[in-house]
Amino acid sequence: MNTLDNESTCLHGLKLVVLAELEIAGRPERAVGVPLDELLFYRVDADRYELGLHGLLDAVIALERT
Repeated sequence: MNTLDNESTCLHGLKLVVLAELEIAGRPERAVGVPLDELLFYRVDADRYELGLHGLLDAVIALERT
C-alpha cells in the first residue's frame, strides 16, 4: 500500500468517526439516556462541540478532494 492509499484510508476512517459523533451530538438525550430538558444547561457546550465536528468534517472532505 502506498502513502496515498494510507492517507485516503485514514481520512475515510476519520470521516466515519466524525459522522458517528455528529449523530450522537445531534441527539444528546439518546446518547446518555437523559431527557433533553435536563440537559438544557449544557446545550451551549453541545452546540459548540457539534459546530467543531462540522468544521472537522469539512476539513476532512476538503482533504479528500485534493
